[in-house]
Amino acid sequence: MTKTTCIKSKYTEREFQRDILDAFEYDPNVFMWRRNVGAVRTERSNGKKGFIRFAEAGQSDIWGIIKEHRCPFCNRLRTGTHFEIEVKSDKGKLTPAQCEWIGMVKKSNGIAIVVYPDAYDPIGLQERIYEMLTNQKCPECIAKSKF
Repeated sequence: MTKTTCIKSKYTEREFQRDILDAFEYDPNVFMWRRNVGAVRTERSNGKKGFIRFAEAGQSDIWGIIKEHRCPFCNRLRTGTHFEIEVKSDKGKLTPAQCEWIGMVKKSNGIAIVVYPDAYDPIGLQERIYEMLTNQKCPECIAKSKF
């Protein structure tokens, strides 16, 4: 993995999302895409007004698939793991809908993380996020820890 260091002290969410997507653009093991969440009002040629919603409220900004990685607790190989990344600016906070979405993804054996920019990122953006994504217990380890 290449090191990408964040040196900006202030990031907009959009800039931070772009840097994350750029950091993983050529990674053959991680596939990720930006998700547009929101809505727009429309007006048809006949004068009728409408409303188009993009995705569901609370869905994460970035979603993707990790081709394969090992559980850091039992070393079991995981393949095709779905993940969600909620990107926040320095002072951003999760909405209740975002908290619900993250909980649903985790309950479904996916990985969901919240990422904030780090003005001094000693290991690099790509490595920091990759570590956050892969340093999760696999479903079998989670099931064992409940007993």
